[in-house]
Amino acid sequence: MTWMNELWEAVVRFRTWLFNGVGFVLLALLPLLGAPEIMAVIPPDLQKYIIAAAFIINIWMRPRPAVVKKDLEP
Repeated sequence: MTWMNELWEAVVRFRTWLFNGVGFVLLALLPLLGAPEIMAVIPPDLQKYIIAAAFIINIWMRPRPAVVKKDLEP
């Protein structure tokens, strides 16, 4: 298995953690660091829909490592 396949498998398995980490950085850390213009890019009337979409995507992704094609079935 090449390093690229291993990297892709890690991304697939831990996509929830990656998505939540990026979301945390965008929504929490950047305003604290003095970059409130991040939310200014999204129109105010769409902000609630973007946040709702983030919750739906988070529910859609599993809180456990995902199964990939090569995993054995129980």
